[in-house]
Amino acid sequence: MPYQKSFRILLEEDNTDGSILDSKGGASFLSLNGTDTGGTMNADSHLLGLDGTQSEGKPGWLSENADGGGDYAKRLVYATNSGWVMSPGTGGTGSDNSNSQPEVLECHRRLKDSIDVPSPLQLSIGTGSSKTTFYPDGDAFTGEASSDVGDVVAYVYFNEPVNVMGTPQLQLKQASALGSNFGTIMDFNSSYSDESNGVVAFALPAGEDTQTSAVTNNTLGIISTDAISLNSGAIDKMTGDRIVLEDVIASYSDNDTEAGINLENEHGHLLEEAGGGMAADLTLALEENATFTVS
Repeated sequence: MPYQKSFRILLEEDNTDGSILDSKGGASFLSLNGTDTGGTMNADSHLLGLDGTQSEGKPGWLSENADGGGDYAKRLVYATNSGWVMSPGTGGTGSDNSNSQPEVLECHRRLKDSIDVPSPLQLSIGTGSSKTTFYPDGDAFTGEASSDVGDVVAYVYFNEPVNVMGTPQLQLKQASALGSNFGTIMDFNSSYSDESNGVVAFALPAGEDTQTSAVTNNTLGIISTDAISLNSGAIDKMTGDRIVLEDVIASYSDNDTEAGINLENEHGHLLEEAGGGMAADLTLALEENATFTVS
């Protein structure tokens, strides 16, 4: 699993030629891995970075494709800043309270902040009321002339909580090798999703003909390496820490008030930049194609 590296922050001043924000006669700026004039590393605040060579995968002792009764399936586990935790209310926790505190399986300080972007590592296919009925449980789906929303729902499990905006989409495939698209593309469905636990749901729309006569080889599913389409939406890392912004005067000689974070130096500040967290990886990384049979 990834571990944390520290990068020092030092608020320094440009007192040479005044070329940087010289309205104050020596401006303040942030320097990573900064040192003082004697070459000594500043020992104050530091940033958490990530080690790109480390795996973002969930603990290896968890099962990859356990059926709905599998208490320790990888899809039930996600990263927090306490470590890898089990989704509340699932069998492995010994409690059916979905609002309880997540149980920590492996402790890793600041794990969520250090594992790069959210990754979609597991998937199940079920209904609006049962996440695993068709895959991996293996129950056959009884097709009908006109489907209802919730008849077929694909659940994508990210390795950490995510924030979804707009209507991302995922395409259901058909045939033995899942070689062609089936029906209308599936839209993100917030009612079936659980973003705080990293679960993003995509539902087959109403009105689809899902009878065997309309499904090639009586097989539907999702390819293991397919990608989610954002459809002008977004799936981002969910930031958990709060930052309090204050009104500060930017030192650009215009005296405009802007939202910023006050630093210890009276002239230094960080400007607020609008937007969500880091964008999630959209390409699935499943162990196998997720398929089920239509009867």
